Amino acid sequence: MSVLPDMGLPNTMSEVEYDALPEGVARRIEVVHGYVIVSESPTPQHQQVARRLANTFEAARPKEPCTRVQMETDVVLWHVPKYTFRRPDVVVYRCKEDRNAKPESADVLLMVEVSSPSTEREDLVDKMAQYAAAGIPSYLVVRMSADGGIIDAREFHLDAATYQYRVETLMEHGVVLTYPFKVAVPFEELVE
Repeated sequence: MSVLPDMGLPNTMSEVEYDALPEGVARRIEVVHGYVIVSESPTPQHQQVARRLANTFEAARPKEPCTRVQMETDVVLWHVPKYTFRRPDVVVYRCKEDRNAKPESADVLLMVEVSSPSTEREDLVDKMAQYAAAGIPSYLVVRMSADGGIIDAREFHLDAATYQYRVETLMEHGVVLTYPFKVAVPFEELVE
């Protein structure tokens, strides 16, 4: 078993091993097909955009049916054959009986990634394929420029027959969604 030198972690990890990690270590990684992925620290501007999106979704969500909006919450995509979870910037999911339980992919209505130039390929290729394979119905990618502005936002919906995403909307001035509920926020409000 090889070890990630900067953190003293193994390259691969099971769900049980991940759950046993101290919270400070667990918050810095994701596990994809059993492999440990070290997450880069987001910039303050990235966090602001994600927080304001989460606040917008929270304000717009209906009381019934019960949904939750969370930031940087582990979402279990699948347990087997190799444990995989991702920590999207924002997730909207159906309420669970246990409020502390990690949402599973079947609970998720929308995953959101705020994408920087350094994460764009992962967000638009790797994560997109994983979220589609897990059956997540809607995926939003907000693309940011190196200077912290927003380039555009892309809404993808899952094609249930192919388990691939298709572009639903390319947004150039603000985030406007009708699923999982109506949301409209200009880019200026996210970055100011």
